[in-house]
Amino acid sequence: MKKISAVLRRAAVFAVTVLALWTALTAAAAIPNERIYDNMYSSAMFFKDKVPYVYDSQMRLVQDNYADAILLNVVWNMGSGEPFSAALNTAYYDGNDGTNDYGENWGFFCAVEGTAAPNTDYSRYWHGMGAVIRPLMLFTDVGGIKLIGTITAFVLLAVNAALLLKKRQYFAAGALVAAFLCVHMWNIGISLEYQPAVLVTLALLPFYIIMERNDGALSIFSVISGVMIAFFDFLTCETLTILVPLIIVFIMRKQENRLPVLKESVLLTVKCGAAWLLSYAGTFLVKWTAASIVTGENKFVTALASVEERFVGEAEQLSPVAQFFLAPAANISTLFGGTVRVDWRAFAAGLAISAVVLGAIFYLFRYREKFDRNFTLIMLILGALPFARFFLLNNHSYLHEFFTYRALASSILAVFAGVWYTLEFRPKKKKSPAKGGKKRGRN
Repeated sequence: MKKISAVLRRAAVFAVTVLALWTALTAAAAIPNERIYDNMYSSAMFFKDKVPYVYDSQMRLVQDNYADAILLNVVWNMGSGEPFSAALNTAYYDGNDGTNDYGENWGFFCAVEGTAAPNTDYSRYWHGMGAVIRPLMLFTDVGGIKLIGTITAFVLLAVNAALLLKKRQYFAAGALVAAFLCVHMWNIGISLEYQPAVLVTLALLPFYIIMERNDGALSIFSVISGVMIAFFDFLTCETLTILVPLIIVFIMRKQENRLPVLKESVLLTVKCGAAWLLSYAGTFLVKWTAASIVTGENKFVTALASVEERFVGEAEQLSPVAQFFLAPAANISTLFGGTVRVDWRAFAAGLAISAVVLGAIFYLFRYREKFDRNFTLIMLILGALPFARFFLLNNHSYLHEFFTYRALASSILAVFAGVWYTLEFRPKKKKSPAKGGKKRGRN
């Protein structure tokens, strides 16, 4: 009976969260386009002559104008027609007039100008960022929104660090900040679409920190996390929203010697992971179902076709096997400053330097007297999950490694924790040289 009650409670949380976010999106769609025209026009002018992807010296610096232009195009078209249906039947104008294809950036400009109607269905995602972007467009344009999002992310990171410091979780605070800096968090200001996963992670993390002793509450927050990332994100680094909170929870428990036996730790991971995954998938199913009902069209067909491509689609004439293994390699090379999609020089140099540093640390410092292998195993499991995502969605992870690589923040955090709680950071004692011969007696 208790299990049924727990399932119903989480189902209710799922329903309430989806309904609340859906209501917010509908309310944003009700804002008249005339009210946000000036800032939308300014944004459209910014993108009009831009190439889809601006490549800088490194892949991590790619500016995704393509994704941002489509997002803003969709958000603009939400203001056309009845808000409830417009928030579900999401579409955009792709810049193809039937004779020439001028691209999505030009299509966004034409949509704002009112010279073209939407011609491309994009209802497979919620595009929940519209609930934030349309109200902000009352005050600023795309440049201002990018800046607001970036500042908010750093403020939230500071809030989480402060909460951990207040609880005397000094290592957790430092490791959390360091992990996000390692994946160049400041670069989320380059594009709007880079921001939701980081913001959702850092916005929900305080609740995990405050309630980390309550396993039931943690699984409920995982439901909310799964809904929110499905609503706001479009497959960037969605695993951050569950893995970072869980790793921080285990670090807090380990620091205070409250970490349960391995079986209980694995069970908590499975419960929270399942709550997150079911909510994530369920949020998409709600969108496809609602959009199908409103439009009278089967939105599952196009959505599932896109899902299939993310799993088994081929990129750049690669074989499925090559793409399978190159997807994680691309993300690792991007982390270490790669200049092309799979930069083997950056890949090898980054891993070699990391291995040397870790090797030196393990050589110089002693193991803890009570070395907790169970904690290390949990960190290995959680740290490996982003790579499982890269393998599973290899087409997407290979093509879009310039933003999916940020999922490695959780892996880095897990490595930090594994090393910290394995070693005592005191130099190893040097062995005294053996004394030869017998001691001489006193005369």
